[in-house]
Amino acid sequence: MDLSVVLVSYNTRDLLEQALRTALEAAAGLQTEVFVVDNASRDGSADLVAEKFPQVRLIRSPRNLGFAGGNNLALRQAQGRHVLLLNTDTVVRRDTLRCLVDFLDAHPDAGAVGCKILNPDGTLQLACRRGFPTPMAAFCKVSGLSRLFPRSRRLAAYNLTYLDPEQTNEVDALSGSCMMVRKAAMDQVGPLDEDYFMYGEDLDWCYRLRQAGWAIYYVPHTAIVHFKGESGRAEQMRVRYRFYEAMSIFVGKHMQQRYRFFPLWLLHVGIVLYGLGSLGVRVGRRLALPALDGVLVLTGLKLGIALRYHSHLTPLIRTLENLCNQLGIGVHPTRWLTPPPYTDLQWLVVYAASAFTWLLSFYLLGLYDRHRLSATRAAGAVTVGFAGVVAVVFFFKAYNFSRLAAGAAWLFNIALVAGWRLAAGHLDQARRLGRRRLLVVGTEPVVVQFLEYLKTHPEWEVVGLVGLSPEWRGQRLAGKQVLGLVEELPQLLRDYEISELVFTESTLAHALPQARQGWRRRRLRIHMLPGSFVELVARQAPGAPAELPLIEISTRR
Repeated sequence: MDLSVVLVSYNTRDLLEQALRTALEAAAGLQTEVFVVDNASRDGSADLVAEKFPQVRLIRSPRNLGFAGGNNLALRQAQGRHVLLLNTDTVVRRDTLRCLVDFLDAHPDAGAVGCKILNPDGTLQLACRRGFPTPMAAFCKVSGLSRLFPRSRRLAAYNLTYLDPEQTNEVDALSGSCMMVRKAAMDQVGPLDEDYFMYGEDLDWCYRLRQAGWAIYYVPHTAIVHFKGESGRAEQMRVRYRFYEAMSIFVGKHMQQRYRFFPLWLLHVGIVLYGLGSLGVRVGRRLALPALDGVLVLTGLKLGIALRYHSHLTPLIRTLENLCNQLGIGVHPTRWLTPPPYTDLQWLVVYAASAFTWLLSFYLLGLYDRHRLSATRAAGAVTVGFAGVVAVVFFFKAYNFSRLAAGAAWLFNIALVAGWRLAAGHLDQARRLGRRRLLVVGTEPVVVQFLEYLKTHPEWEVVGLVGLSPEWRGQRLAGKQVLGLVEELPQLLRDYEISELVFTESTLAHALPQARQGWRRRRLRIHMLPGSFVELVARQAPGAPAELPLIEISTRR
C-alpha cells in the first residue's frame, strides 16, 4: 500500500463530495486506501460517503472528537507507507498525491512533506509552510512587524514570507489541511496529540517529527485549493477560541523547557490580546450592518414623531388659532400637536425600546444573514417590528407616545431600511447581470451539462472554453469553442472582456495561479462548477442565474 488518505468530516457535505472526487482522481496509479471519519455530522455527510463512495472506508464517530481525535481513528488502521491528512474543504490537483509520494520516496530523511496551498482567490495560504512560534516569532506576528517586513528572515520567521514560494525548502511546520507523513516517522513519534481539539495539532506533530530527527519539506511543484474554515463556519466564535487555545497549549507544552529563562506568561498574555483584537475586528464587521439599520430606524422614528406632533409648526399654528379667535371664528385648540410631557429618560426608553424591537425583527427574519439585500424581506421585517412596537405601547401605557407616530415611523422605515437595500440590490444585480460574459475553464462532461443548462438562461453569455492540453485548441463542445489554453488565461480575460470565470473541480487548483495574473486589476467573479452540478440542479427549482448551484470563489472589485 503506497498511501493512506484520511479526511475528517464535520458538516461539510457538499465540499466533502468534491474533495473525495478530486482525491480519488489524484490517486490513480497509486495503491491507495481512503478513510473518511465522520465526526457526528448532522448534514448527512456520512450517508453521502456510504452511498456514493463505497470504495472509501467510512468510520462513523458517535461524537465530535475534533480534528486530532478523528484523524487518529483512521491513522491507527492505516496500512500505507505514507499517510496523508486532507481537509474536506479542499480541491486536489491530479498530480498532487503522486508528486508528494515520489518526494518522500526520493528523500529518505523527510518525515513529512506539504505542497503549495492556495486560497480561493489564488493567493498563497501562508500556513502551508511555517516556523515554530518562538517568543521572537510570536512577538513579530502579534505586533504586525512580520507584515511590515515580510522579507526579513528574523522578523518574518513564523510565516516564512522571506522564502521564495516557488522553491523547495526545508521548513519547521506544515498545514494539516494537506500534509503527507512517512508512516515510519509517525510510528516513531506517535499519532496526533488529542489535547488539541482543533488547530495546533499539525504544528505539534511537526515539532515532534523535527525533535526525532526527521526533516519537513515544502514543495511547490503541485498545489491544492483550500476553502479555509468551512467546517466551523456555523460556530465561528468557538472555532476562534479553539485556535487561541491551541496556541496556548503549544507554548505550554514545548516552549517551557526550550526557553526556561523567558517569562512565557508574556506569550500567553500576547495570545489573549491578539485574540481579543481579532475578536474586536470581527465583531465590528458583524455589527456594521445592524448599526446602519439602527441609525435609519431611529431616524424614521424621529421623523414619525415629528410628523405626528408637528412640533416645529406649533408656533405658526398657535398664531393662526389666535388670529381666528380674534376674527370671531371659534377654533378648538389642537391638542394633538402637543407631544407627551416625557422626561429625557422616558424619551430615551421610547427610542431605545423601539429601535431594539425593530432590529430584533430584522435579525429574526434573516436580514443579517442570507437576505441582507432583500428589500421585500426588509419591508416585511419593518412591518413585524411595527407590530412589536404597537404591542409594547399597548402594554406599557406610561410610554404610549402615539400609535399614529409609530405608524408614520413604519412608513419612513420602509422607505429607509428597505429602500437602501432595493438600491443596493439593483446595483448588485446590474453588476452581476449587466455583462455576464462567461469563460469556462475545463472540458469535462460536467461542462457539457452546464452549457446545456445555461441555454435556458440567455443572460449568461458563454464566450467560450479554456482547455488544459493543446489538442483541445479550436475544438467545439456543446456549441462553444475552446479559445485557448490555461497558460493564455490572462490574455483571454483581457481580449474577450470576461466578467465571470468558472472552473471545474479538476481545473481549479491547476489553473487558479495563471488566472490570478489576469484578474488583479479587473472586476471579475470567480466560481467553481461542482461535479454534482446536475444533482444540485435537480434538488432545487431553477431560479435566477445568481441562484445557480455554483460555488462562489471570490469577487474582485
